[in-house]
Amino acid sequence: MYQLKSRNPSLRSLIKIHKDGRSIRPVVNYKNGPSYKLVKLFTGILKLYIPLPNICNVQNSVQLMKDLSEIPFVPELKLTSLDISNMYTNIPTDDLINVIDTSCKNTI
Repeated sequence: MYQLKSRNPSLRSLIKIHKDGRSIRPVVNYKNGPSYKLVKLFTGILKLYIPLPNICNVQNSVQLMKDLSEIPFVPELKLTSLDISNMYTNIPTDDLINVIDTSCKNTI
């Protein structure tokens, strides 16, 4: 799980032009980070033991376009996007790790 030619994650910013005050959203690219491959492996293992069906999530833009093209057009139709990645910032990380560990041990 060694990342060849690893670099520090890069940070860039996106201005939220659709919001008042033009706040900035930080975007971090971890793809070349030293632990990227390890995290990817760990995520795959977690998905095996703790399946979380995400039938309403979008994986990429190609899948989104395919799914949208299959919906019959109705003028009253509205598209909604929900971004809740920062909603649960108060969850204690140590407790979460214990819950994940216990769940994995119970499923084996």
